[in-house]
Amino acid sequence: MEITTLFAEQKWNIIKSLSKDKFSPLQLAERSDTTIANISQQLRLLEAAELVKKEKIKNRERGKPRTLFSLSNDYVFLVSAMKNFAKKRLLVLSDYHKVILRILFLENTDLHYYLAKFYWKIEEYLDSIKAIIVLPDGNEIKVVIVADKAKEIERKISPVEIKKPNKESKSIKIRGITQDELVKLVKQGKHPFSSVEDLQVIYDPEGIISDLEKQGGNS
Repeated sequence: MEITTLFAEQKWNIIKSLSKDKFSPLQLAERSDTTIANISQQLRLLEAAELVKKEKIKNRERGKPRTLFSLSNDYVFLVSAMKNFAKKRLLVLSDYHKVILRILFLENTDLHYYLAKFYWKIEEYLDSIKAIIVLPDGNEIKVVIVADKAKEIERKISPVEIKKPNKESKSIKIRGITQDELVKLVKQGKHPFSSVEDLQVIYDPEGIISDLEKQGGNS
């Protein structure tokens, strides 16, 4: 099957749903406002392409789903349309790819270069960092780092000065907070944490921001 067809509207809606959680065919049909037969057909195609996988639930509670579907891996579908390089590729993502991809999806393209270099400068601390949230602010880029020893990391590396080859530079100022502090700020609805969904997250390997969003943020 042509890769492009795997991301047509109905299949894409399924993929978006499964990026958030595991779902049964019935649950996916209800979320997509379509029939189970249609969802089942789309799931078979996605499963054949190894984009999704299913699991049978043993000893399930009465009324609970027998089968749940989830994404089989973390992928990106790349399409390059530039001079001398027109390519399409489905790529399995490494942790590095995931961070760079999140950076590239930030609407402010001026941030991409600075944040990509910032990632390499803090690479040695990544094992102890739970999340990185970007807060653009004029010529200065503010970054919130969520970690158990957040203040220690903040003292060691903030601020970070990033220069482009043309000598243009930006300062990246770091604010360190713990996960408990993040949860408290979200519950209080304090800016910029009043909307979890709108946070510009470039690193969240454990899905703590996603979990806060599922829990309803500050609702």
